[in-house]
Parts: sequence; structure tokens; C-alpha cells
Amino acid sequence: MITAGRVEEALNAWPCRVESVTLLAGGWNSATWLVVTTEGRYVAKLVDNLDAPALLSGLRVAEYLAVRGLACGAPARTLDGELVIVRPEGTLALLQHEPGSPPDLSVPDEVRRAGRVLARTHQVLRDFPASGDSRYAWPWEWVTRCLDTIPMPEHVNAAARRVWPEIVSTVDRHDLSISVIHADPGPDGFLLGADGGAQDALIDWATTLRGPLLYDLACFAVITKPAGPRVARWFTEGYAAHMPEIGPQLSHLDWLVKARWLANAIYFSSRIERGITHGSDSPTANKDGLAAAYAGMTA
Repeated sequence: MITAGRVEEALNAWPCRVESVTLLAGGWNSATWLVVTTEGRYVAKLVDNLDAPALLSGLRVAEYLAVRGLACGAPARTLDGELVIVRPEGTLALLQHEPGSPPDLSVPDEVRRAGRVLARTHQVLRDFPASGDSRYAWPWEWVTRCLDTIPMPEHVNAAARRVWPEIVSTVDRHDLSISVIHADPGPDGFLLGADGGAQDALIDWATTLRGPLLYDLACFAVITKPAGPRVARWFTEGYAAHMPEIGPQLSHLDWLVKARWLANAIYFSSRIERGITHGSDSPTANKDGLAAAYAGMTA
């Protein structure tokens, strides 16, 4: 793990005067630090160099959203105008720190506020100029590629191969809305401010894709599953209140929930292959996540 001192040294690439660097807890896919500068507060985010292309794509989306007035943890550009710097320890970005707290999953109005944040974000992203990057093509070509190349138990792989064509067919047959999406909006990604909603934020744009809007709703449902189904229902109510045109599509949400479980199967299989264990204190977290993904795909 890179030390706070090394992070502070690396931050010389940005036009800010650093006062302190403090490691933040958590992080399944990255390490993060709170950076206090004379110009304001930021978050330094370090990912494996292998994950740098996904981070860069997401930072461009966050920058696009910030210009249009959405609070999203936008990236700060380096002195050379770059979004990241590459270090031996990984790829480092400096992001705007957004105030606020994640929604309390026992409070319906807070969860609905988070749903409204996602809906506002989706509305803005309709006009995002998606590039030729393969992550912005639907159906996702990386699904088959990962199933062909990442080692995983045969029964898990077989289940994923069965369910993926059905998901794609459902999206196509019912003409489900497709656009650029966050692709991992869990409760910790939403920061609710004290202003009642105007500056509520959606952060952590390191997994952006182009795909069905319902996939983001499905992600929230899967991530909050331990808290009970009412949480996903409240979230969807908030989303639909701001974007009612999603209503007729919600009957197909379960298929996108399976898509999220499929993505989890690939994710945890990749972590096992790469020997990645950070993000949880449990030594069996990756195997448990893979088992849950199989159960979700076959439910």
C-alpha cells in the first residue's frame, strides 16, 4: 500500500498546496485519501494500472456532469492538463470532495432522494458524447470475453452463459432505454446535503458503461439486498417520480438484476484470479460474493 507521504509527494502534479493527507476507510476497487489543501478539500483515488482505462472513462463522464451543474466528485486537472498520473503503485486521480452523507436506508425519504439524484443524472447523460470505447457499446462485448478468459467454477460460467442472451433479448424485445450509466450506484455513492436536495451528489464514476437505465436501478437493488426489498422499492419510487417515463419498463427490472449478479460473478472471479482481498475484513469475501452471484443468476 502506498503511504500518505508518497501520495502527498505525487500530488505535486496538481496546482494545489497540500496541508494534510489522511487515508479513508473501505475501498473494494481502490484506495482513497482525504486531501486538505489551502484551496479546498479533495479525495485522492488510486486504482491498479490495469483498471486505469475504466477510471479515465468515468472521470470524463464526471467532468461532463460537473460542467452541467451536477455534484459528482469531479476530477481536478493536473498542471499538465491531465486527469490522472501513473505511478508504480497505480494510477492516481484527484477528485472534488463532496459534502453530505449517504442515505439512511431506514428512512424512505432519504432513499427516494437518492433515486431522484440518479434520475437527474441519467437525464443529463442522455447527451453525453460516448466514444468508440467498447464500454460504450451495448450489448457489452466484455461479458463474453470475460467468460472466455477469467477462471471461474464451471457451474457459475454455465449459468452466466445461459442468462446473458436472455438479458440481451429482453432489452431488445421491449426496447428498454439505453444510455450512459453509472453502473455501480450503491448507497455510499450518494451524498445527501443539508440543502434538501439541490446539491445531493452521486460520486465514484469509475465503472461507467452504456447500457439499460434499469441496470443502475438493479445495481442499487442488489447492493442493498441485505437491508430488505423495501429499500429498492423506495429508491425506484424516487427515480420514477422524477422520470416517470421509466414506469412501463419496471416490469423488466428483474432481468437487469440478473445482469448485475452476472457482473458480480465476473468481478469476484477476477478478484480471486488477481489475488485481490482489500475491501473486506472477511477472508472469504470473494468466494462468498461469487456464491451469491450464482444464486442471484439462477434465482
